[in-house]
Amino acid sequence: MVAIKVIAVSVVLILMTTAAMAQDRAPAAPGTFRVGLDSDQHPVAGRLVGQVRNDLPFRVTDVRLEVEGLDAERRTVGRTFAWAFGDVAPGGETSFAFEAMPEALSYRISVVTYDIVSRR
Repeated sequence: MVAIKVIAVSVVLILMTTAAMAQDRAPAAPGTFRVGLDSDQHPVAGRLVGQVRNDLPFRVTDVRLEVEGLDAERRTVGRTFAWAFGDVAPGGETSFAFEAMPEALSYRISVVTYDIVSRR
């Protein structure tokens, strides 16, 4: 009976820890990041590179971007996700890369989630 209570308490503690870690991931609000593609691209290489700027007053990490490939009529022809490289200080920027989409003529890129590391 004691062993069952110990196991139950252990499971509850593990679930509480997992929930607490997941709460740090924040969805990106409008105006918190600026994203753009580098002007000097080599699409033949199949990989595109962009920059993401952190306009938050926090150091962030695990910045996840959604990349939507658009055709000439701005219809979605593909979608993928990319990760920004490393931590991004307040007011700082870093790069990200993703594979070019064959039918895409342009891209819509947005930050979908990030983790807060620390305040200024």
